[in-house]
Amino acid sequence: MPVPDRPARGPRRLLRDLTFDSVLGAIVDGTLRPGERLFEDDIATWLGVSKTPVKEALARLATQGLVHIQANRFTRVAAVSHADLLDTLELLGLLHGEAVRSAETAPVAEASVLADALRAAVTAPAPSCQDLLDATAPFVELSANPLTRKASEPLENRAAFLLRHLDVALPVADLHDVVTEADEALRDRRWVDAGRAVTTLLARDSLAPVRATPAT
Repeated sequence: MPVPDRPARGPRRLLRDLTFDSVLGAIVDGTLRPGERLFEDDIATWLGVSKTPVKEALARLATQGLVHIQANRFTRVAAVSHADLLDTLELLGLLHGEAVRSAETAPVAEASVLADALRAAVTAPAPSCQDLLDATAPFVELSANPLTRKASEPLENRAAFLLRHLDVALPVADLHDVVTEADEALRDRRWVDAGRAVTTLLARDSLAPVRATPAT
């Protein structure tokens, strides 16, 4: 074919998106701690950008519940609480459960690999909520419903932030029947039953008896 006049380039990312990703990463990995004050000038200097993309990034993070903004007073990283974590996990359980259910329309080979990985996570001796989310998140990427992916992303960011500071193990002993159902349904590729089990495992009623402890 004729050689192009200009080299091919991938889609350019907007500066506000790069700024968002940088601040998000610092919040999720614990560099920026819960309750820590955030100053636009400092962030702009750190990232080498103007204050405009910083303002936009902080506003977007606020909509995800990762930043708390009080106009003309302060901007700080959100606090963490057990109640917020339960709310977030319950909603993610609904979305990730739906993604698992939709695997019945996904390519068989890909869905089978994910099912085996999820079985391993569910039947581990002491799985954490993060382990379960990590094992179900690929089903979201595989889902044919783009709304599932779009709705899951901010909640996954919030869960990653909360679980960075609060450690919650799945009460597998109390949920033995649900764990068994999840394992057997995944083994038999009964996607609807497997999705329902995932939703139950992450439901508020399932996790409420377990007190979150500070993550180490």
